[in-house]
This record gives sequence, C-alpha cells and structure tokens, in this order.
Amino acid sequence: MTIAISDVKFRKPVTITDTGVNGGRKSSVQRLTNVRHSLFPRVTKAERTAGVTRYRKDFWCNENALDEIAYDVLLYIEFPSNGGDRFYIGRGTQSDIQSEMLLDPPIWGGCGKLNSSLVGGEGSVDLLMEADDFEFRNGGILHLSDKFKTGQTVDSDVQIGDSVTYSGGTWSKIASTTDIIYPNGVYVGSNVVMTNETGVSNEEFLTIAENLTTDEDIGNGNGSSTSPALTDLANVTNGLVGKAGFQPVITATCGGTQRTVTIDENGDCSGYCSAGQINMDTGVWITDITWTTAPDNATDILATYYDKPYSYSGNVATVELESGVTVANAYSSTNTYGADCVENDDDEVKPLVSNWNENSVSGTYDETSYPLALNNDGAEEDQWTITFTSATAFTVSGLYAGSVGTGSISADFIPINPNTGQPFFTLLSAGWGGTWANGETLQFRTHPAALPVWWKEIVPAATAAENNNLSIMGWYAE
Repeated sequence: MTIAISDVKFRKPVTITDTGVNGGRKSSVQRLTNVRHSLFPRVTKAERTAGVTRYRKDFWCNENALDEIAYDVLLYIEFPSNGGDRFYIGRGTQSDIQSEMLLDPPIWGGCGKLNSSLVGGEGSVDLLMEADDFEFRNGGILHLSDKFKTGQTVDSDVQIGDSVTYSGGTWSKIASTTDIIYPNGVYVGSNVVMTNETGVSNEEFLTIAENLTTDEDIGNGNGSSTSPALTDLANVTNGLVGKAGFQPVITATCGGTQRTVTIDENGDCSGYCSAGQINMDTGVWITDITWTTAPDNATDILATYYDKPYSYSGNVATVELESGVTVANAYSSTNTYGADCVENDDDEVKPLVSNWNENSVSGTYDETSYPLALNNDGAEEDQWTITFTSATAFTVSGLYAGSVGTGSISADFIPINPNTGQPFFTLLSAGWGGTWANGETLQFRTHPAALPVWWKEIVPAATAAENNNLSIMGWYAE
C-alpha cells in the first residue's frame, strides 16, 4: 500500500522561539500547509535591514490509520525562494533543540534552477543555487523535475502561494488545495505555475556519488615516534566532508590496540591524539597527527574519508551522480529545478521502541514473542517507566506524558494518548514472566512515526521588502 497525501500531516515542535531551546519533540499541533507564515514568521523591516538567520523544526508524520509503514521517504524543497531570502533543510532528530543542532549541524541542502539543459544520459547536473553554501550529501538523492510552466497568463488577484486552475488560457485562483495535477497547480511568482501534467512533466530521483575512500595507507608506525610522517590524502578533488557520519577517520595500531582519530569540519583532529590538522579543501596535512602513544612498528596508518560529491563555480553547483547512474529524461533549463533530499535513517517511517531495560531480580518480559505494539497516530517521543507496587500491580508514567495509570500483569495495558485517541502503546499481558517485586521497574523509549527536519532561513542584510514569499516542501513515500 502506498502512503496517500491524506495520511501525511506536518506537526510543529513543542517549542517555537528564536532561542536555543527552539525545537524539541513533536507536538500534536498541526502545521497547516498552503497557509502564509505557518512555518516562519513575517520578516520585519529591522530584520531585512540588519539581516537575520532563523531556524524552525518540522515533523513529516505518517498518520496512516491502518498503521502502514512509509517506505523510502524523501523530503526536498521544490522551488527556491522568490524573495531576497533563501531556505535550507537538514535532517533533525526526534528531540534535538536548536542549540544542540548547531553544535553539530546537519547537511544543509536546498533547491536550485537547472543551469544547463539536459538531453538525458548525463552523469552530473549543474544547478544554479542562490548561494555557494548549499550542500549535497554523499550517496544521497537528487530530486529533479520540470513541473513548472513559465510565461503563464495569471489573473490579477492571484498571489504567490495561491492554488490555481487553468481554463481558457488563464490561471485563476481556487480554494487552497494540495492538488497540483494539471489543470490545477500553485502559483510561485513571476508568471510561473507549478503543476504536474501527465505526459509532459518529468520527475526523477538520482543517486548522488558517494566518493568514499576506505583504508588508504598514509603512513607507517615505527614504535617510537608519536608523530610519524603522513602522506597527503590521494582522492580529494572537491574537498573533504566534515559533517557527522561522514567525517574523516584515521586509524593506527598503538600498543596492540586499534586507535582512532576523527577530523572535524575545520580539519582539526581529536580522539587518540594531542595534535593534528589537515586542509579540508585539499587533503594536505598542515600538522601531522601526534598520537597519544606511538603507532606500533611496521603497522599501517589508514585513512577513511569522503570527498564532496559536488563543486562550485560561482553559485553553480555541479553535482556528481553515482557511477552508472545517469539522467533519464531531457530537461530544459527554463523550467527545471533540482534539490538535495532529506532521508530517514532506515528508509522507514514508523513508530519504534528502543532502550528496553528490565530491572528485576527474577521478573521478566518476553519482548521478542510479545513485542510492544505501537500505532502511527498514538506513539510519541517519550521515556516510559513501569514501576511495580506488588508482585502483580504496577504504575506507568512517561517522562513527558506523566502518569498514564495503573495496571496488572493479568491484563493488557493500553494507555490512550489524549491528543489522538489512540494508544501510546499496548503492553501485552502474555509477555510477563517470572516474579516481579515491589519497586522493580521496566523502562523503554518510544518514538513517533515522524521524520524530523530543520529549516534554515537566511535573510541577507539590506534585503528589499516583498509582498509575498514562498517555501515549498515536496515529499515522496511508498
């Protein structure tokens, strides 16, 4: 079964503010689409004059009533900002707040206009971005589409972001809708309408080059020097990636134990070392690593790293595709846009349970045969504690939900989420075993069927006033 548009809701985080505590867990408040300022507030004159960078967190939620899993979910920006600001999106976690996110920022992707027309068969794509700081993830997905009609005749009362329909050679305003199947669409400004016309519009998802080098031999230990000479990295063309999950890692055997050094976005080394720095643009060592103890004699020092899968010439990003992957369709540069996609970690968006911990001398719960049952529209991000008050009775509370009642091992426990009317979870009585005692606990975490994403808006100083602006998030799921 394919996840339908009606199954998906966007939900706001518990905290919305321009401070470090912005973000956090998913709330029950829906963020309405096709509504002005539902994500970012209106930019004030003072902010336009001085410039401002603002962040907002968003949750793409799978609320399919049959608890179907959403597979291969991709989120992406469909169209660049038509104002003086620009928008980026990056992967969040179920609970991170702005201050935590900024300590280890995500890969900030975005959308650009096709810079050079494509005939099909190309192994790279040139996109004109609004700035040269948009990123593309190694091994990620590039969304490419020409769902835009240019030079259109549009009624005078139509504003940017309005839903429109085509009739008699003119696009006219209609009630807000998510339907963009031709003859319906959305007006994005400058006489351009976003609409998906069968047999005319093209759309594809292309795998971006991974550019991974593993275990490159860059030096040898001699058993005495803590700073053996290192060879510059051989496969750095576009620059090393320093984002979490893609950071360069250097390994050496010291005292018979494999040790690791990790390199951050600035090229600084940390881990089993006291010094070391590399030029992230070239892979050339500025300072050789000083290991805490000397690498063993005649052992290899190995480097694993990613080279960026894109390069910039001005604001034009050339995005490399994975070997063997080529563009399938022909695209005109006049009406085609491409964007880096945000993906879920395990290609599924469904409710999950983790951190199962039974604290009992002889009591048990068989979570393998009787797993915790979760609902798409009931599970929340929470830490749950079941505390026994006798051999058979217990209380249940969530770190955020608070007390959700009392139960007994002789009956299924089904606490209801008051915001949705569906269970937070279902704990089956058949799973209990052994003998539980007063004060013993069972703890676990639940996670919602949601994909968290951070938005970043940059308003450069001296940005001109504008009547309307627009950010369009597209999504794909199976």
